[in-house]
Amino acid sequence: MKNILIPYDFSEAALNALNYTKKFFEGENINVFLLDVYIGERSNLLSAEYNEKWFSQMDDEIEDELKYLVDILNSENKGFIYHSIVDSNSLTNAVVETISEEKIDLVVCGTKGAKSLAQTFIGTNTIKIINAIDNTPVLVVPTNYKYKKIDKIIFSTNYKRMFSKTELKTLVKFSEQKNCDIEIVNLSVEEALTNKQRTHKVKLRELLQDVNFRFKKLDWKESESNTIQEYVLESNAQLLVFINHHYNFFNKLLSEDVIKKITFTSNIPLLILPEA
Repeated sequence: MKNILIPYDFSEAALNALNYTKKFFEGENINVFLLDVYIGERSNLLSAEYNEKWFSQMDDEIEDELKYLVDILNSENKGFIYHSIVDSNSLTNAVVETISEEKIDLVVCGTKGAKSLAQTFIGTNTIKIINAIDNTPVLVVPTNYKYKKIDKIIFSTNYKRMFSKTELKTLVKFSEQKNCDIEIVNLSVEEALTNKQRTHKVKLRELLQDVNFRFKKLDWKESESNTIQEYVLESNAQLLVFINHHYNFFNKLLSEDVIKKITFTSNIPLLILPEA
């Protein structure tokens, strides 16, 4: 993990994502890119000259503010090198462009807390970022969550598709980095796995052979989201991981009507791995 991108708007959520990143990667030498984006619409009531002057002033103010923060952070001398990026663009376009230009390995987003699982973990902007990114993992940090030593990672899967080394590399790296166990949980209404699922499970075992892991089947409770919600509450894990397959559990999680009725209180960070 060398280059990390944090969308940064000086909000409490963004500050907490920054502080979480500093704790999570403490002792490592990494580049942290803070990206502040503003979207300005030109006024038809004002002249082109005034519009240009106003946008230039806004850009300068944001750039000065972010540069000031970066200078303070770089003075800490803790192995991190901070960089500031200011862009007048949509957030998703700015993130995608920065990932490409700076060879970003991980995006860390802060989100505001709420009562439902989808709202707690996934804010509107974070959803847009996840949907726009094809090959970079996203770590979502709830605003009220403070870094805790990671000794258990929950990885949720139904074994319905084959795994690859590429899409699991961040999960493996985090497990090795934190010297922690991975608990692979299976949510299924079926009593037994199909032959194809068993084949995928064998492949997963092979890909995770260098880290400590164990398998666990979760009893179905009303819905996929409700099942994982209750288990997260009782597991005392510090990170929940999904692979963002098309039409998989993660996408269902965001669209399930029942999720609006669920109170989700664990608020642990969520790592979204891109499909290889």
